[in-house]
Parts: sequence; structure tokens; C-alpha cells
Amino acid sequence: MDRLVSAALNGSAHSVDVANPVFVLCMGRSGSTLLRFLLDAHPDLACPPETSLPALCAQLAVVWSLIEGAPLSANRGDAPPQVPDPAISGIRHTVDMMTGSYLARRGKRRFCDKSLGSASFAELLLRIYPEAKFICLYRHPMDMIRSGIEACPWGLNGYGFDQYIGASPGNSVMALARYWLENASPIAAFQEQHPDRCHRVRYEDLVTDPERTAQDIYRFIGVREVPGIAQTCFSPERERFGPADHKIWATSEITADSVGKGESIPVGLIPPPITNAINELAGKLGYRPIDGEWGTPGMPADPRLPETISQVIEGGEAGSGDGSAAESAMLAERLRAGLEQAGVELASRWAPVASDKFLVVSRSPGGGGGESGWLVDLDARTVMAADDANADPDEAEWNILGSPETWDAVLSGRVNLHVALRRCDLRYCSAGDDGPFDTQTRVAMLSDLLGLSSWSSASRRDRVGLSPIPVAAG
Repeated sequence: MDRLVSAALNGSAHSVDVANPVFVLCMGRSGSTLLRFLLDAHPDLACPPETSLPALCAQLAVVWSLIEGAPLSANRGDAPPQVPDPAISGIRHTVDMMTGSYLARRGKRRFCDKSLGSASFAELLLRIYPEAKFICLYRHPMDMIRSGIEACPWGLNGYGFDQYIGASPGNSVMALARYWLENASPIAAFQEQHPDRCHRVRYEDLVTDPERTAQDIYRFIGVREVPGIAQTCFSPERERFGPADHKIWATSEITADSVGKGESIPVGLIPPPITNAINELAGKLGYRPIDGEWGTPGMPADPRLPETISQVIEGGEAGSGDGSAAESAMLAERLRAGLEQAGVELASRWAPVASDKFLVVSRSPGGGGGESGWLVDLDARTVMAADDANADPDEAEWNILGSPETWDAVLSGRVNLHVALRRCDLRYCSAGDDGPFDTQTRVAMLSDLLGLSSWSSASRRDRVGLSPIPVAAG
């Protein structure tokens, strides 16, 4: 098939370029459907829902190599180590017929493919299409894990998750951490080997500055820039059949609301060898490492390294907003009222933690709404703003952190405090090693101080309970 193919569509001829496809190398829950929308909305580009075209090329390579008598891979189904030239030509001819017909029908010139797991076939794709270009899409691992759990609340399935949860059925966080590592690694390796054919896109940059990110992509592909594409990409023309992000069809604008939500994921559920490997790769991609301080007060909420951020999140820089002001003020009011009502009974009711200093923090994911905290000194019966000159947050023996929305839901009684902790919507973190009952006692005491329950007549064992509370760090 010629490089420029003329095909009839509704009685008219349209010139298409099948020799210059664009492949998106991505994983599930990384923003790939949003990126597809931005590609498909361009007048010259057509990007259908997930086709699994790269995997089809690998299957054709196996069959064609077998027919040509070439050596096959040791693993059945994998692409052969060296695909014969006749097989490459045959695969390209087959794919050209499919993509050329699709482009002509859509009235577009360049075909783009967005299929999960395509990095495994990237070398083969580059051999089939030496002029192809690749968009390498990444997302911080903890945000991707949070999104994966939200997308599969009743068990990890789809997106390629199945094999990973099968290896660790009791730990979804570890399963998705392995999924991220084993999918991001080949994308990064291919990008490193072929820097001239690849363009890196981070989800966080895509949603915080979609216009600039989209225009950078268009320049890399070699098509004209289209201003306002972040709004027009949600037009009804986008095809709805095939796999896609379930949230996209109820979305009308690009927001950065999901950036930083992964700070609620407990780091301790990921084994150190996996964490170390993730951190090595994440650092190369401009992401903050996952360590014992992940998701704790005072740490940046944006998962990107500051020097790699060219545009602040919509709504202002981290710490400059007042989105959590109302919830923070309510927290302080409830804590002061609780201390006043407890009076001298506090020491007897909540020993041995009744002399603690602790920090209560309200912070918006991504840092768009800022961070507000209150240092509670049980001995002194005081509640001070964490940024007060007389307050030293480092003296806190433990802290508890959540978003303004979560605190509002807890304080209004719409969400149970312990449920919020179990889901890690609120994160408890200790500065030291808790005793066997310390964590539970502290959380029960906080519940009492916030006026969420009345436990004064209960025994200590009944008050504390035995259900474990997740610890955010460590």
C-alpha cells in the first residue's frame, strides 16, 4: 500500500498517511482516555477507543514467522526474537488496510492508537513503522494505585490488574504497586533507547496545564496547534464503543482534582524491595519518592518534584488557598469545646495518652486548597494553630490528616470516624512506636473530644476496641 492512501468515504476521496502512526504507551488509570480525547479532537488525528492493535501485530508476527520458518520465542505467544522482513511487510500491509479505511471514514489523516500494555510491543511497532512516534504516558504510582482501587471497589479486575491481585490476593496496594512498576519500566526503557521517537507526558502536567501539554504533543507529532482543545475535546464526536475510563462520559472539563489523592495510600503495605525499585524509576520521571513521610503533615501534597512543575494547579499554589479554612476552624472549635468539657476527667478517662501533644491537619489533595493544622496540648489544655509562633508541630507525638471534605463529613456525622480511618480518607501517623492499645485509645479520645460519641461511662477496654487502625507512614 502506498504511503499516501486515497480512500473513498461517502463518495469523496480523502488522503490519509498510514506510514506515520502515533502510539500511546500507557497503563490503566493513568489518564490515557483523556489523552485519547485530546488526540482524537485534533482535525488531523483519529484515535479510537482501545483496539489492542499492538498485541494483534505481535500475534501476526508469531503466525507469519512460523509460516516463514523463522525461530519463535521460547514463551508461546510472545513476539519472535527476529521477525523476518516478509512478515514485517505483511503485517504493515494488513494494518494499513484497517487504519487507512478508518481514517478515510473519519475524514482524518493520522492514526493514533491508545492500547494498554503497548510498551511490550513497542520495538516491533517501531520496526513495522520506522516513522512512527510514541507518546509515553506516566502517573505517580500512589495516585495510580488510588485510582485503581476506586475504579475496582469490589475486587481488582480489568485494566490488566487480574494477574497481579492473584499473586497477592490480600493486598491490593502491593498488587497495584507491582502493576505500576512492571508497566512503567518498559515504557521508560523504550523512551530511553529511542528519545527521538518518544515524547513524555505526565498525567499531573496534563490535567494542571492541558492546553500547554496538548500543544507540546501536537508539535511533537508534527501537526498544527489547535487553541482551546481542552474544552472542545469533550464534544459528542468522541466514539463511545470499546474500553474507556468509566468517568469520562460524565466529564465536561479537565480538572486537577485527582492529583495528590494517592497520599492516602498506606506506604507500609508495599514491601521495601518494590518501594525501592519504584522510587528509582519515579525519581527519573520527576516524581517524589515513597517513604516514611509520605502523606504526613507538612509534606508537599503534589506528587511531582517542585523543580519539574512548570504550571501550578488550578486554584493557586499549594498552601496559598483557603479551601480548608471553614473545616479547620470547625476542627479547632470542636477540639477546644471537647477539652473544656472533659476537664479534670481527661487524665483518668484516657490514660496513658492523656498528656499527649498531637496535630490535627486539614489539607486538600494536590495542595490546591492549602494546609491548616492545629496543635493540641492535652496537658496544657490548649489548641493552637500549627503556624503560630508559640507552636512547635515537631513536638507532636502523633497526628491525623484528612481533606477538608473528609473532615466536614466526619464532623457532620455523614461518615464515621473509624470508617474514614479504615479507608485511609483520614490518616493516623505516630512519631514513635505505639503500644498495643495506644493507637486505638488516641482515636477513641479524639472521637470523644470532637463530640462524635460519649464514652465516659464505658470501661477502658470497651472504649478502645480491638479493630486495628491503619498507620499512614512506615
